[in-house]
Amino acid sequence: MVKNLIKKELIVYFRNLNNIFLPLIFFFLIISIFPLVLGPDKLLFDSIIPGMIWITAILTTLLSSNNFFRDDYSNGVIEMYLTSNKAVELILFLRIIACWLFTCLPIILFMPLVSILFDIPFENSFVILITLLIGTPILISIGIFGSALTLGLAKNNILTPIIVIPFYIPVLIFSASAIDSVSSGLPYDMQISILMALLFLILPIMPYLLKYTLELSINN
Repeated sequence: MVKNLIKKELIVYFRNLNNIFLPLIFFFLIISIFPLVLGPDKLLFDSIIPGMIWITAILTTLLSSNNFFRDDYSNGVIEMYLTSNKAVELILFLRIIACWLFTCLPIILFMPLVSILFDIPFENSFVILITLLIGTPILISIGIFGSALTLGLAKNNILTPIIVIPFYIPVLIFSASAIDSVSSGLPYDMQISILMALLFLILPIMPYLLKYTLELSINN
């Protein structure tokens, strides 16, 4: 069953390559705007580039997860999931992983290029990469949960970001703190450990929360 689910998700994403390239293009467009706005002040730019990368990553995950269940809701796929004998939690977990793989992983793989373009020191770039690797699955999970929570509601495109952005704040705070620590020559192990704890807390329970939320959304 797991093999068939993975195959189905791959077919869905590769059938519409916009799902892969649109977040990546969006990420680079937003990142490229900041130097034009900030001007030639390199000290200012160097101090805020990590925050810019993370804010852009948050906007990209919102773009990808905002209407995550829209097509499934319209086509009746969600009802089929919930009434089938299959492990719905496993299906939802694999869909979270697939969304992360095709949305955030390409951005993470292109981070070395971003570091070269903006002349980010290697150690800072490494910590940014680690925080994105740990933090983006959390963002995707929370974004998908927000999408499920507003499923079937009018103007859910507006409601979902309002609901999920406050839950993004802890990830942003500890990621920014880790990057600031490495820039100052301080240890950043504690921040990385907290991000890992958040990942191991949210990722396993999210499929169960999604199942319960989808049941409520469908029944109401």
